[in-house]
Amino acid sequence: MTSRRPHVAAGLGRREAFGLGGAALALTVLAAVVGALGWPSPARTTSGWQVADVPPSLLALLAGAGALCLGVAAVLTRPWQLPAPVAVGWWLVGLLAVLLHGWDSAHLAALADPDGGAVIPVFNWLFTALPALVVGLIARPAGRPAQLRAVLGTAVVGVPLTALSWSLYAAPEGLLPAALGSLWPTAVLGAAPVAAVLALLPRTDPTG
Repeated sequence: MTSRRPHVAAGLGRREAFGLGGAALALTVLAAVVGALGWPSPARTTSGWQVADVPPSLLALLAGAGALCLGVAAVLTRPWQLPAPVAVGWWLVGLLAVLLHGWDSAHLAALADPDGGAVIPVFNWLFTALPALVVGLIARPAGRPAQLRAVLGTAVVGVPLTALSWSLYAAPEGLLPAALGSLWPTAVLGAAPVAAVLALLPRTDPTG
């Protein structure tokens, strides 16, 4: 009787899938609008982390956004109902994703300054693709439903934070143009990599 509970808990119904996708979409729109409000920018440097003197208000925004996205993702993904190795891996990857996106947001906010430099988004897609891939591989032994749930949970974290990054970068253009303009790079560099990972992940369920 108890051996069936993890399998049932790990299942991913249509309602759960739509809930995770809807949460990612709602948080993405919210992040795009909030990031476009015009926050003070950090200084751009050419060494180290490439940002310095991050304003406290911006730092609070990044910390709050990361905590909100990770918290919503955890509530919907319910990692505590997944096998222990998957749950630990999900939390570690989620926290790392928040930190990476926080740095990316500060970096793009610094580049929003006219003298900040150009953006070349060669590796930005990795910020959502790598967490989805790592979690997907970790969750593979738990079965396809659990794997999908865990990967979609990383999207609830990463896709809205991608929107926040690009909205901060475009903020000098004004609220509406920045908010709307951030959605395209978010779709290409945030959502599409997660969709690609979902399509490419092995579809083998555990055999017992």
